[in-house]
Amino acid sequence: MFQRAWVSLLLCLTLLIGSFDSIAAPAIDQSFLFHSSAYQEVPSRHADVMEWLSTLEKADKISLTGGSYWLAMPVMMYEDESEWVINVRNSVVESLDYYMLGDDGSNQDSHTGYYAPYEFLFDYGRKIKMSYGVEYWLIVQIESRYFSSVPKVELKPFSEHKRSSDLEAMAVGLCLGGLLFIALYNLLIYTSIFDRAFLYYGLYVLTYFAGWALTFHVPAHLMNFHNLEIHHLFFIGLPIFNILFYRHFLQLPEYSPLLWNLSKLLLWTCILALPTSIFWVSHTALIASVLIMLWIALAITCGNVCLLKGFSPARYFIIAFTCLLLPSVLILPGNLGLAPDLIAYAELATLFGGTIDALLLSLALASKIKILSRERQSYIETLGRAWKKIRQDQLTQLPNRHAFDEFMHSQPLTGKEARQTLHLFLLDIDGLKQVNHTLGHQQGDSLLQYAAKQLTLICEAHERVNLFRIGGDNFVILISVEQTSSLKLELETLAKELEREGGNGTGLSYGYALNHDARDARDWLRNADIDMYERKTEKRRHRQTQLLSTTGSLI
Repeated sequence: MFQRAWVSLLLCLTLLIGSFDSIAAPAIDQSFLFHSSAYQEVPSRHADVMEWLSTLEKADKISLTGGSYWLAMPVMMYEDESEWVINVRNSVVESLDYYMLGDDGSNQDSHTGYYAPYEFLFDYGRKIKMSYGVEYWLIVQIESRYFSSVPKVELKPFSEHKRSSDLEAMAVGLCLGGLLFIALYNLLIYTSIFDRAFLYYGLYVLTYFAGWALTFHVPAHLMNFHNLEIHHLFFIGLPIFNILFYRHFLQLPEYSPLLWNLSKLLLWTCILALPTSIFWVSHTALIASVLIMLWIALAITCGNVCLLKGFSPARYFIIAFTCLLLPSVLILPGNLGLAPDLIAYAELATLFGGTIDALLLSLALASKIKILSRERQSYIETLGRAWKKIRQDQLTQLPNRHAFDEFMHSQPLTGKEARQTLHLFLLDIDGLKQVNHTLGHQQGDSLLQYAAKQLTLICEAHERVNLFRIGGDNFVILISVEQTSSLKLELETLAKELEREGGNGTGLSYGYALNHDARDARDWLRNADIDMYERKTEKRRHRQTQLLSTTGSLI
């Protein structure tokens, strides 16, 4: 598992490093940034641009809370490429207009943005023609109710942009597909084991999937669905489901009540912030960025505390959030306007980091399942030992009365429903009380153990025989009628052995009854007890007769 984690980390770092090649794309020169207002039109000639720019109100920076701006950049073409692509990335933009004015008299314009049809997957790129040696003014009008980060203008050869766009589309598709699979898989597991950690984790990943699908305009591409108000609803919802997830996964209330209270505070803050996505669109990106920063910092802290307190699956939890933290450290300061963006493909890097986070959290859940499985197996083994102990007589190691009752109710053994004809033998060790009183209970226990051992040997010599000690000096044998005669002979022999072992007055009495003559198990046992009592009475009469005969002879 650690190998998978490190491979995932390396992939994440590779993507981040590979993203730095986009820094070479033309950046916005703040000296050519202006506020845009209604009814302002772009000049139609290259020579009129400078005069037109002098009439515009200069802007110091693009406000992340939205607005309308002109971006103007001079471009000198020194390459033989004729087909190029203008693109604005790094933020959702509602409306974009591109104008390319050349000193050779060329004039090109195109409209794009969040609501316009897309020429390339997942970006606002538009094709233009540029000629070698010509000076151009690239003018972009950008308008949106909010910017998740400062937009970046790119000007690339068509072939290069097409290749990078296709690679980005493939990466986005793989990440979103992976997120959807992980979400549905964990929700499916929840329906089997009803562990809330899997439920909230599945909802967390599903929320992450929905937020990034909207960010990369997947619903817009596939279903022509556009709704800017719900974009950050999902990102603000991320901490909610993740906090509920790690509350159950990390067992946070038990390991750290203080951190759980802080997590609950952040959870309710996120719930209260959800309406801002709809009713305060201009500020929702900033609010989401702040809440996500607090959430990631708190989650990593919770993971470390639980790991230090002995919860081993927390190590995957920490690695997962580190993958989410790496791109966040580079991106969130830019989203808050605190620092310039270090990478151009900020959204893709964050999506990739989130996908690795989801995969590693799946490993964390798998590790938890493994631990729970071991605990369950240990519990089952302990329960099995306890169950065996409950069903076993401790002195003779034979199945006890509980095991006898369980066996009698496990299948129909009496009445017309009985599948085979059986005899129940009820045995009684004669003279045991006398042995206990005269020789001590230790000697009495030894006599019981001897009887149990001999009965076990007798039963093993027969087929499909069940032996129980049902209490005190009573034993029960269940045997087929075909073997009854053989068992009676063995018991007569054992009675003599017990008399030699225990002394005068000891021995063995028994009675037996047929299962078809009994209504139930209790009735069957009672019939055998009646038969044993009759046999004991007969044995007692016989002894008295012998004693009287002996006495008469002496007289």
